[in-house]
Amino acid sequence: MRTAALPTFRKLYGRIEQDLNTNDVLTVQLQNNYNTYSFSGKKALVLSTSSWLGGKNDFLGIAYLTVGGLCFFLAVAFTIVYLVKPRKLGDPSYLSWNRNPTGH
Repeated sequence: MRTAALPTFRKLYGRIEQDLNTNDVLTVQLQNNYNTYSFSGKKALVLSTSSWLGGKNDFLGIAYLTVGGLCFFLAVAFTIVYLVKPRKLGDPSYLSWNRNPTGH
């Protein structure tokens, strides 16, 4: 068990591996194994669903897909630029002090 980073957090206790239908009845038995009265803590049972993007907040999944797509696009673009106009590896003519001054 790790310490949570924020004051309100959720910890996964278990997963229901089968699909639930409307009006299905779940029976849950709770035990108070850790007292939270000393620091005015609260406990709650939360049943939640998750999609292929993640949990209740889709922003993180969408952000990962967006950044991944951008990186893939840039990789393809840089590969095309390299194939169209390749640079000789370690060419000293690209150094700033080796360039011919223009306009002086």
